[in-house]
Amino acid sequence: MSLENITPPSLSEIQYLRSSNSEITYPVLKGMFKTGLMGPGLRNDNDEFLDITALLLIKTHKDKTILPTLVDIIFFRNREGLFTHDLIWAFFQARDPNSLMLIANYLHSDNIIDVKLACKLLDFVPSIDMTIEKDNKKLYMNFIYYLKENKPFLYYTGESFQRTSNPMPYILALDSKYLCRPISVYTGKPLIPYTDKENRLSDDFNKLSVDKKLILSNYSLRSHYENLYLWDLWINNSILDQINIAHKGLIY
Repeated sequence: MSLENITPPSLSEIQYLRSSNSEITYPVLKGMFKTGLMGPGLRNDNDEFLDITALLLIKTHKDKTILPTLVDIIFFRNREGLFTHDLIWAFFQARDPNSLMLIANYLHSDNIIDVKLACKLLDFVPSIDMTIEKDNKKLYMNFIYYLKENKPFLYYTGESFQRTSNPMPYILALDSKYLCRPISVYTGKPLIPYTDKENRLSDDFNKLSVDKKLILSNYSLRSHYENLYLWDLWINNSILDQINIAHKGLIY
């Protein structure tokens, strides 16, 4: 899209967005967003205008089509040493784990500043760790594997850089992964309520240490995919027997 003939927003337009956003229709707001793309990061007022319109489009109108553009602007601003926290918060408000791929693509960047920001935004993924020497391709593939396996069990926390220097925007619900029951990304609750039996299994599971939870949830999901009948036999064992079998890495 050519931005040469777009007029940057005025202070009055920004104030209007703040005070009267409920009256703005989606087409008008989308037009304002395109206006705000003029010279991103070159004017403080323009940045604020863009951040507000992006947040309204995502929160009020559930518009995910702007997410690729938002990610590009976030990384552009970061390279220039400009403010990114509001736009990052707006991006995560989409509450869409699939959108994390847009960030992961920057793990391929030749610019170490991009790679560090991508790692920071994906820090909730255990395999994304810049303190360990890893090449870009391995970082990217680690994330791909993680998302493919865990996406049904991720839920959005709402944490942002406005509240903490190390936010965890998504958390993995290990008990749901253990039971192979997808959850709502909005609430963290199972899409279909647990049965009484599953509630008992969940209670026993949640009493375990984190290490044992990881072993059981990883083993359970893999077994569930490989052979549902044998998985059902395994999960009907006592929790201690489940752990012993999982430790051996065997299919029951």
